[in-house]
Amino acid sequence: MSLFILAAVVLTLASLLPLAPALLGPNSPRAWRTAAVLGLALPLAASLLYVQLGRPDAINPPPAPPANPVQQMVQRLADRLQRTPDDAEGWALLARAYEQLGRPQDALPAYAQLERLRPADPQPLSQHAVTLALVQGQGLAGEPEALLQRALKLDPRYVPTLALLGSAAHERGDTAAAVGYWRRVLAEVPADSDIAASLRDSIAKAQAR
Repeated sequence: MSLFILAAVVLTLASLLPLAPALLGPNSPRAWRTAAVLGLALPLAASLLYVQLGRPDAINPPPAPPANPVQQMVQRLADRLQRTPDDAEGWALLARAYEQLGRPQDALPAYAQLERLRPADPQPLSQHAVTLALVQGQGLAGEPEALLQRALKLDPRYVPTLALLGSAAHERGDTAAAVGYWRRVLAEVPADSDIAASLRDSIAKAQAR
């Protein structure tokens, strides 16, 4: 399951350790660059895990132990954002932190704030959809898919959105739509990549049913 391994590596790199310097030093350019890079990696990793495994609970991390230092730093960031609600980078980091702490419900308001501050960015909408699917435990049908359709209008070539919409179509048994979305993903990724190979396999299996 090469796609799972790829996504797991990205999620590992985006785990709690890199959050600490960013939260402790929010004005550090290097810290924010690190958070931004990880922020771009996480939505695709989550999307690929969802596509590969076909169930949202596969990417739900276990809860972290209570009252650890990282949780305290995350709480300080949340408190600071109440005073500086227009800090988009801060909301993005807070949402990622809550997810890594196994608190996806708490990440939802952070994504809503991020969508308010970045109305032309499909990334918050796509990740919001994944997180909402985790919280609801009912797949991507309903509001999660509606968020993805909004993201698609913002950027018809954004890979995480396309991959997740393919999964949503597959969940409801619409093979033609699922294959259509996945083929659009193939047009955006290197043909010799593990992602492309896994998607071609998914397309072949879907069409064989």
